[in-house]
Amino acid sequence: MNNGKIFNGDTAWFSSSVSQKVKNLWKRNGGQMSPLDSAMFIFSQDFTALDTLQIFSSEAYLDEHLAVIHPMYISDSVTKGSKTVLMQYKLPPEEVYQATKDKQVYKWDRNSDLKNEQQQVRTGRQTCRRAKLCLDENTGNESEGAKTRRRQGPSYTDSEYDSSVTMTTERQQSAVVPREVPEDMCHIDDIPKINGVLEEFIPGKNGCEVFKK
Repeated sequence: MNNGKIFNGDTAWFSSSVSQKVKNLWKRNGGQMSPLDSAMFIFSQDFTALDTLQIFSSEAYLDEHLAVIHPMYISDSVTKGSKTVLMQYKLPPEEVYQATKDKQVYKWDRNSDLKNEQQQVRTGRQTCRRAKLCLDENTGNESEGAKTRRRQGPSYTDSEYDSSVTMTTERQQSAVVPREVPEDMCHIDDIPKINGVLEEFIPGKNGCEVFKK
């Protein structure tokens, strides 16, 4: 930014709809006046102004070689202290503006800017509500799933279930004691249960003997 002037070296053409005050602001900040065919900027604040309508119908404009800018770009840039985003101040033909004003923000249209802020607030609120709804649904589903798991017990995949059944069967089979015993001995399961008072077994006492075969 040369000499602290934002528009130093820039040239502009101004529609008759632009006030002299804005033109002076342009010049005080380094901008220069120029004919339409050589201007770097084309400023107009009224898309119904005759000179602006002539630009909209020109071949250069229709071929997208020209863009008309609202002069609020100048004052906003001066306030900011540097050039702001140019195309946010684009001034389209009236029919284009009417068709797009609800979808596109025009910085020079305070109503459009306000609607954009309101839309952003509504969008933020809707996003928060959707996020809360999803959280509540997930929490509810998780709680219901936990209840179901408590009722049904642990869940297994097919492979885990097959493996569990196999291991359980093997443990049950290994826990079975063979009943094959010699003829002169009896199996423990065949010994009748003892009724009465149990006494301590002491070899050689109470008629008990221990011997080795």
